Amino acid sequence: MPSFSNVTALLVGALIAAAPAWAINKCMGADGKVVFQDLPCAGQGEKIDVRPASGYADEQDAQDAKAVVQKLQADNQMAEAIRTHEPLVGMTRAQLQEAMGTPTKVNANNYGGVQDEQVIYERPNETWYVYTRAGVVTSIQHRPGPPIGAHTRNAEHRCPTQHEIKDAITSAGSIALSAEEKAARWRVIREMQACGRR
Repeated sequence: MPSFSNVTALLVGALIAAAPAWAINKCMGADGKVVFQDLPCAGQGEKIDVRPASGYADEQDAQDAKAVVQKLQADNQMAEAIRTHEPLVGMTRAQLQEAMGTPTKVNANNYGGVQDEQVIYERPNETWYVYTRAGVVTSIQHRPGPPIGAHTRNAEHRCPTQHEIKDAITSAGSIALSAEEKAARWRVIREMQACGRR
């Protein structure tokens, strides 16, 4: 099966070619990953026609074809980020949860009805600071090395404080969140509340 980068190259090549149309297949692999390829899908999948930029009747057709390629590239990039468990700008809060799992800590603020969050993921050898606005990732910071203050914490696990749990409950009640995002928040809150009782 072609890699994501190979598929991107094929799509770009298709747009600049003089052929009347380029057919690609969006396939679901055995491991659950979505891939785009020029060969028919072995299992589940669908055929997508992408028209090249040359020979269009008007500029709108060329823009439509470019938008299709950009959407396919973005979908590939998102699927790869989730597969490799890394955050990506543009992810929804639910996609971030799928990629990164339960955060170590969430700092939330609500100004003018817009929810801003700093979502922190501490790993043994790195820390991710992911910033969201209105449920979408807007920026990411990555710090290699053990978490700051790790030497002063229990080496295995630190349970959240009651203040942190209260902040998480407040952020989960935001009217700006979708039902899916609220459900993801409450899963995290239940894990926070269960910490220390296991």
